[in-house]
Amino acid sequence: MSDDPDFLRLRGRTILVTGASSGIGRATAIEASRHGANLVLVARRKEALEELRSHLEGDGHVAVPFDLTDSAAIPGLLQEVSKRVGHLNGLFHAAGMHATTPLRTVDADQVEALFRLNVTTALLLAKGFRLPAVRATESSIVLMSSAVGLVGEAGVSAYAASKAAVASLARSLALELARDRIRVNSIAAGMVETAMSEKIHANVGSSGWETIGAAHPLGIGAAADVANAALYLLSPASSWVTGTALVVDGGYTAR
Repeated sequence: MSDDPDFLRLRGRTILVTGASSGIGRATAIEASRHGANLVLVARRKEALEELRSHLEGDGHVAVPFDLTDSAAIPGLLQEVSKRVGHLNGLFHAAGMHATTPLRTVDADQVEALFRLNVTTALLLAKGFRLPAVRATESSIVLMSSAVGLVGEAGVSAYAASKAAVASLARSLALELARDRIRVNSIAAGMVETAMSEKIHANVGSSGWETIGAAHPLGIGAAADVANAALYLLSPASSWVTGTALVVDGGYTAR
């Protein structure tokens, strides 16, 4: 057992965070920097990444503007990043897409877009990360799933299916990559206050939002609640945890 009072032991470790410009990705990057980690920040908007970097503690953080819908270029991105910053200790894929799509309105393009960003991107990030030139000897991948990937919810069937696929992907990758000493886990998050949830609030209205809040016994969460779980899974503190979907949902799935 370590005598280090900081049980996460993230100091000096290099973590790549996708979707870093907002929401859970941003919160995780900020908290990781407070624990001494070096961050590689990936998102589309350069200005937002630079603004975030100014809020991080410590030096050596790198902003990498990149559009993750360019799926074929993702493995190459990981290789270029590692050449720049050295081996990666962790990968947190927080970027994703939400869509409220009742069955009567859903179309193939919407489903394909959801699966491309939520599932295909996760798989290709893992493909790039597993390369010996990219990842450290013992490392961790954390993928964002969702509580609605575990339980049913009307109106979000396509989104829920994509997030269930992410949780399944993490379990299979955990088995495949264990020989490489890469742990793979997912986080099944409930509703948290982010820019994405603001759009959901606008779509469902005040009464719908109250219903969503009531479905979470501990109330709507904060991005930091999920960030703390991500840091645990990225850290050596969870060295015997792989293939799990860590539920962080204020009791939503306990209904």
